Amino acid sequence: MNKTKARRFLKTYKSLMILAAIVILAFVLSGGRSLTAANLQNLMLQVSIQGIVGFGMTFTLLCGEFDLSVGSVLTLCGIVFAKCVGVMHFPFAVLAALFTGALLGLINGILVSGMGLSSFIGTLGSSYVFKGIAELISNGKPTSVSGSEFAVAVSRFKIAGFAVFPYLFLLTGLICAYILMYTRFGRNIYATGGNYEVAQNTGIRVKFYKMMSFVIVCTLAAAAGILLTIRLQSATPIAGENLNLLVISSIIIGGTSTTGGVGNIQMSLIGLFIVGVLTNTLDLLGVSGYYQQVVQGLLTVTVIGTASYANYRNTSAV
Repeated sequence: MNKTKARRFLKTYKSLMILAAIVILAFVLSGGRSLTAANLQNLMLQVSIQGIVGFGMTFTLLCGEFDLSVGSVLTLCGIVFAKCVGVMHFPFAVLAALFTGALLGLINGILVSGMGLSSFIGTLGSSYVFKGIAELISNGKPTSVSGSEFAVAVSRFKIAGFAVFPYLFLLTGLICAYILMYTRFGRNIYATGGNYEVAQNTGIRVKFYKMMSFVIVCTLAAAAGILLTIRLQSATPIAGENLNLLVISSIIIGGTSTTGGVGNIQMSLIGLFIVGVLTNTLDLLGVSGYYQQVVQGLLTVTVIGTASYANYRNTSAV
């Protein structure tokens, strides 16, 4: 096992230990309520929507970038889907929303990779634009999809007692994991974030791969917006609020590096469940959402601070 694989294994192992500790703590504090069938279903529903976006964000972080517009993309594409499903067949409404997400991702990719803007500035600015468009086309009001019989049927469909959303979440994770682990595209994503100049000198089209990472995360944000709209039977202009930092912090907590080149879908999945179980437990205990944000922020800062300090020590030792 080389040093890179050893470091990845160690990070995954540490993340699994954190997840196991949180699950045990949740079980004790909730008096066993955290492992009931009803609560597990609720947990999977919570993680599913965030997780699909998180899998896309993994591509962006692996390229050494991040996208602060995913919440607005989810909101806008959810509204586009809700508007379209009322005037066209369900599959075409889905395609329209996914195409919108891909287009928004391409815009972000052009801003960051093509025009050279930092991902913070570029996607923060586009986030406000996308959010404004969502409010304009919805007039600031929820848009119902209850008139679509297929959308209603999907929201009620269950497999082994679970709604369809967790299965789509896991399927998305498997596809993303396969792309990153076994395809040339995935290897080039790692190379782009691992060492930009070296990747460029070896002939890899680094700008293209960075651009595509934004297309992927926004397309998956659109998919999440569709699923959330189906689940709630309406699209609201506030659907994606607080999603950006929640997703990014979950992926980082799982062990994906903010500087690019380190991470995978498995680590992202662990991070999503760490935050999901923690949030779910705090909900069971009746803790206010304001305090939950404080806990999540402290956890994120602790994880990033610990990783930064470890990197500093390793660098100083050389």
